[in-house]
Formats: sequence, C-alpha cells, structure tokens
Amino acid sequence: AILETGRTGKLKIRISISGGHVCTQFTDDGAGIKDAKRIFDPFYTTKSVGKGTGLGLSICYGIVKEHGGDITANNAPEGGATIEVRLPASASANIEPEVVKPAPRQHEGAIHGRVLLVEEEEAVLEFERDVLAGAGADVVTAKTSQDVKTRLLSEHFDAIIMNGRMPGQWNAKESYQWLKENCEGMNAHLLFTFSNTPSDERGFLQENNVPFLVKPFEVAELIAQARRLLPKAQAAGAD
Repeated sequence: AILETGRTGKLKIRISISGGHVCTQFTDDGAGIKDAKRIFDPFYTTKSVGKGTGLGLSICYGIVKEHGGDITANNAPEGGATIEVRLPASASANIEPEVVKPAPRQHEGAIHGRVLLVEEEEAVLEFERDVLAGAGADVVTAKTSQDVKTRLLSEHFDAIIMNGRMPGQWNAKESYQWLKENCEGMNAHLLFTFSNTPSDERGFLQENNVPFLVKPFEVAELIAQARRLLPKAQAAGAD
C-alpha cells in the first residue's frame, strides 16, 4: 500500500509468547482494510485491475494453517490495521549445537505424490501449483486438453486436478470419459475446480463420485482434497 500511494508510513512488528504460541503482530498506520473478513479469501483483492491477483494473503493463510497456527486481520479504532500470526511454540527454546542427524520425517499433513495440475488461467495455475508444491506434492502443469493427453499417455501421475470448464476445450464430463477410456483407474483420482457452482454437471459428478471445488475455495480445502486422492493412488500403485 505504501508503494502504491507513494507516501511514507510506519510499520511496527511486535513478537511475544502467549499460551504456548509465538505471536507476531504487524501494525501499520495506513487506511485500514476495507473488508477484513474477506482479506484471506483466494482471488480477493482491493487493488486495481492488473495490480494484484488476490492470492498472496490466502497463500500465507494456508501456510500458517498447515503449521498448526492462525492468522487474523483487524482494523484499529485509531486507524491502520494489524495482522497477527500465531504459531505453536517449540517445546524447547534452547539452541543446540548443529550436528548431523538423519533426515526428519515429514509432518503428517504432507502430500506425497505426482500431481497433474490443469488450468488455463496463469495466475490461478501458479497459485494452485505453489499451494500443492508447498504441501509436498510433485506438481506438473498443463494448460490445454492436448497437453493433458500428451502428458498422461507418456508419463505417470498419482492424481489430476483440473479446471472443469475451459472455454473451447474439454468440459468435466468429456475429461472424465477420456480418462476412463484411456488411463485406467485415473478417473478415480480426479478433482475438478470450477469458477461457479457446476449446476449442469452436478448430477454427473455425484453419480460418479467425482469431487470438486468451487472458486474461491480455501487453501486448506485444496490441500485436503489432494491428500484424499493421493493415498488412494499410491496404494493402487503398490499392489
């Protein structure tokens, strides 16, 4: 905001420990947040067209939640806003000398597997890729139905996350049928995303037990859905 207005401002950072959490507060003296309740929603932005995608804070929200923490935003009565990040404190604050140890096990919530992510809109593609990769997935991207065919016929994937409505290309039903006919078993490891509620496809998706998300969705929802697909895919590959 300071960069956009061109004026100087103050940003105060305060770190404290409370109730077993490390709390970091970022407080400024700006104009405040127009809609604090929506500030962490994916694709929500108050910036002008072309100036922002509305994804930065939603990615922060997802990262903090994945680490067992919380992030909130509030306006101050006297002006300005405060964003607070709360993360669980370490069991020990003592810093031990660095020693060579075996690689630690990844936390329980990590995603394991290779995901084909299909989305034609660049900003959305980058957002979803960063979320999934940040959670541990090996992500390969594609933008067209032809890209999908080429990838799936020559490479192995554990799951597919695909835009269910790409203008001039596949719709959800066509994608599902092609996968069922050409990539045995992959139709069971498929997640669709939609820009609005898929009223025309809802019956088909429910009948075939195909999960879907409607934008804007929470970062945690995307990670949770991917996690549900990947264990099944890995189990099938181990048989």
